[in-house]
Amino acid sequence: MILCADDYGLSDDINQAILDLCGARKLSAVSCMAILERCTAKSLSELRKYEVTVDLGLHFCLTDEGLPVTTMRAGTMPRIFSSFGNLFRRALVGQVTAREIASHVSAQYELFCEKCGRRPDYIDGHLHVHQLPGVREGMRDFVLGLPADCRPYVRNTRLPLRRLLRNRLPWLKAASIGIFGVKMYKQLREAGVPTNEGFAGIYDFREWPKYRGFLPRFAACLSHPNGILVVHPAVNEKWRQQEFMTLREFSFPAGFPNRFRR
Repeated sequence: MILCADDYGLSDDINQAILDLCGARKLSAVSCMAILERCTAKSLSELRKYEVTVDLGLHFCLTDEGLPVTTMRAGTMPRIFSSFGNLFRRALVGQVTAREIASHVSAQYELFCEKCGRRPDYIDGHLHVHQLPGVREGMRDFVLGLPADCRPYVRNTRLPLRRLLRNRLPWLKAASIGIFGVKMYKQLREAGVPTNEGFAGIYDFREWPKYRGFLPRFAACLSHPNGILVVHPAVNEKWRQQEFMTLREFSFPAGFPNRFRR
């Protein structure tokens, strides 16, 4: 199982919580928002201290909704969408093209390399936008355009609904995201792009007081070494703080979490 923390670079408290968990050997992947100014070369150099045991990924952004827009690198990136709703509607009616998305991925990939001093081990999407129609084709095309020995793995959110139900976990939000994950998984497999086998950790964040009970059951959903459990630790927001404290206390079986196995 891969334990992946999202949103590195979104805020200082998120960065510090993730670094603390890396130091405690509680994480094996971290998704970095290279497009944000708080995802600095210095903060990434701190993260690179753990790169022997932690995969470093590009957390691809296509919307500025909920992000600190004033800290985004102005003038150097292709224009992103104003909101997830706007992107979602356009994607569903075929108004998002693979070609335009490939340019977005390329720009953020190069920014990651510039700031981090190395290529990302994997790519995923903030709000899972990389799985939307048109977006996923652009992501696939960009990755296939890289040399075969340099291609990152790409995350998908596919998980059979029966596993969530069997482990008495929230399923509605996970199922709605997982629908797009199934299609992403199929396309990546057909193209020969490495991807994970199973994905867990999705719940309504308003249910954060229940997270201590959720975490071991999320882990139980993932039987493959390349299954991904996504987390969002920090210390300021209550739901993120609950995840952070639970992760610090959680005892993983021997050999977990592990990095992606090719």
